[in-house]
Amino acid sequence: MTVYFYGRCSADENFDKGSSIETQLSKCKSYADLKDLTIDKEITESISGTVKFNSRPMGLELMSDLKKGDHIICSALDRFSRNTLDLLTLVEKFKKQKVKLSFLDIGGEVTGSDAVGSVFLKLLSVFAEFYSHQLSEKQKDCKQKMISQGRYTGGKKRYGYDVQDDGTYKVCQKEMSVIREMQHMRSEGVKFQDIADKLTNKHRKKFMVSWVHKLLQREGTELRLVA
Repeated sequence: MTVYFYGRCSADENFDKGSSIETQLSKCKSYADLKDLTIDKEITESISGTVKFNSRPMGLELMSDLKKGDHIICSALDRFSRNTLDLLTLVEKFKKQKVKLSFLDIGGEVTGSDAVGSVFLKLLSVFAEFYSHQLSEKQKDCKQKMISQGRYTGGKKRYGYDVQDDGTYKVCQKEMSVIREMQHMRSEGVKFQDIADKLTNKHRKKFMVSWVHKLLQREGTELRLVA
């Protein structure tokens, strides 16, 4: 078994004695003594708490070294992660690996089956679910607002348009000329399959029948404006 101390501070916090790495280590050593443990390795880094644990250089190193039975001691929850979903994922991962994780400000080990560990995990799950729901609602509202403004919302861009830096659409003349060809042929009664074949032969690019049909049906009023 290896006992790890994990300490983190941002550049500004390192000048604050209450948040310094030295203060965190001192607290964790005192806790280890009470539990008859000896800290074998000290993992420290200066990085923002908003960075996910698995994206931190020393966090990644620690994760790769962990083995069954190891114990991580950290002075406070926010030293480890400030992202609820990230923290919940880590705690569940450690539980499966049989790795112990202790936060001094919480009261000790949070990966165990005792009262502290059980209550902590339940609270963490509730907050993670709440955060996920809130984030989902914000994303939906944001996407709906962008749609109402006629702006690009991600994914494959609409054929006939280019996406500008500010997210608005701009007509792509090259692609729009193909749409005009399709509209013209369709107005003369040409079948979808024949339209696809003619475009494929002319532009040396495969045009699928389903795509031609879908494009001509898409926002019909808009396509009539560019005909």
